[in-house]
Amino acid sequence: MDAAVVAVFPPQPSSASAARDLVVSVCHDWHLEGLTDDLALVVTELVANAIRHAGTEMVLRLAPIAGGVRLEVHDGSTRPLRPRPAAPSDEGGRGLLLVDALSTRYGVEGEPKGKRVWAELLAGV
Repeated sequence: MDAAVVAVFPPQPSSASAARDLVVSVCHDWHLEGLTDDLALVVTELVANAIRHAGTEMVLRLAPIAGGVRLEVHDGSTRPLRPRPAAPSDEGGRGLLLVDALSTRYGVEGEPKGKRVWAELLAGV
């Protein structure tokens, strides 16, 4: 596997699809096609959250780990993540539940000028 892949995206809706395209390409290059769908969904949720709640430029980092991929989205907001329960009629609010369900583990780390939300997905898990 290659070294980490890093890309910078503006806070606009098209960034989610660009991040998804990058994930698909990286999964192919790293021969981790079995993770493609789950990683694409996780990156979509994390980038969409960064656009919606941080509204800042974001940095996507994909790094190989033993048996899988670590995905990180850095944004410029220091506001903490706050998963919230979604009512059955809500159109949104389930993104972090999906990230939790699809990831082996995920978390958030505060940084001096923002935060890093990360998720690790392993093949065959």
